[in-house]
Amino acid sequence: MAWSIWYQRNKTQPQENPLPLCNIIGFAKNYLSDFRSMIRPSVQRKRDVPRKWIPPIADMVKINYDGAMFGESDMAGIGVVIQDHKGQVMAALFEKIAKPPTMDFIELLVARPTISFSAQLGHVQGVCEGDSESVVNALKGSGMENSRGGHLIKDILSLSNSFQSISFAHVGRQGNAVAHALAQQARSSPSSQVWLKCVPTDILSFVLNDFPFS
Repeated sequence: MAWSIWYQRNKTQPQENPLPLCNIIGFAKNYLSDFRSMIRPSVQRKRDVPRKWIPPIADMVKINYDGAMFGESDMAGIGVVIQDHKGQVMAALFEKIAKPPTMDFIELLVARPTISFSAQLGHVQGVCEGDSESVVNALKGSGMENSRGGHLIKDILSLSNSFQSISFAHVGRQGNAVAHALAQQARSSPSSQVWLKCVPTDILSFVLNDFPFS
């Protein structure tokens, strides 16, 4: 308001046309409204990302994978869990690997054996979920084929041909808790470990939290 009065006062100089005093309030309100509209951040509608683990439909499996960088060493861990529509664990694994350059790269390194592992178990229909949106988008055909991890993407898509039907989906970290816990557990293990029809006892709580009636 004070700026508007000052602005109109300056227009009282020769050859200027100031607003009548009674119109200054309206001028100030309009100016402030225009200013706010210019600085207001654009709001983009974001696609909702599932926060909780959601079971697949009958006759399909859900394959969750995750990677974890270990800050105290040059190693990283990968974790995979496969569950059916009842939430029952079909298989799980973790493995310690050399630390890759980026988190996206480790997610690709996990996704490749994840698809192979599920195919070797005889699964033919599945949903493969990870919590890296950029990697999931790449696997859905949104670029990165010519990036540093492009050869991994091509391998993953080639392995996917072993399935009658498979899709890739992005899930929030909370919905990927079992795979994340498995990847973290690789920190204290010198070698990879695989479980069929079960998970380690200290991972079971994450499974029950996802699907308490399994």
